[in-house]
Amino acid sequence: MRKNILIAGISVCLLIAATAMAATRAVPIAQDLTAIGWKVLAFDSIPETHFTGTADGVLEVRSNRSSSVLYRAVDDGPKMPGGLSWSWQVVDALPTTDLSKTDGDDRVLALHIGFAEDTLLSRLKGVMSPFAQGRVLTYVWGGAREASFPHPHLPETGFMIIRRTAEAPSDTWFQENVDLAADFKRAFGETPPPIAFIGISGDADDLASMSFGKIKDIQFK
Repeated sequence: MRKNILIAGISVCLLIAATAMAATRAVPIAQDLTAIGWKVLAFDSIPETHFTGTADGVLEVRSNRSSSVLYRAVDDGPKMPGGLSWSWQVVDALPTTDLSKTDGDDRVLALHIGFAEDTLLSRLKGVMSPFAQGRVLTYVWGGAREASFPHPHLPETGFMIIRRTAEAPSDTWFQENVDLAADFKRAFGETPPPIAFIGISGDADDLASMSFGKIKDIQFK
């Protein structure tokens, strides 16, 4: 009897652990970013930011008078939004900028979450740019103070949330945990559609400067 109880207990523990693992979806980062589905969105007449994946799962983002976005589709198709966590660090910081304006809005790191709208028009727009497919939440390291407001480059479809300011300590890892559904509701006043893509960017073209940041352990929950 004791043996049967012990086996049953172990089975329950394994089931709970398997369920927890299934509920958490890690975003892959590796040395060959292209091979695991990452693409770069470049902007006309602006040099591209350099993205490097390491063997231990860290994405290094180096901006040199540049701006671009590294992005990929969410694994296994669109995912309903829940929680999102990640860790990031700034090595070479930028001066404080006004992120509510389209000019001079440089920041070391930003993480973008794109939400799918399942219409023919949104799919056609998505061919040109993932940002055109639907609405976007952007979490930022930069700016003068923690704040949230419509994205200056996507005023109708984008929303920016500053998680760490430009004055946050460098060379220190910070972990973030956000509620995507709640943030989407706060930003757009609606229940969010499924998540379609995730993007990471570094931006230092307006300041004609250089910056270096890192991000790792990105997980949907």
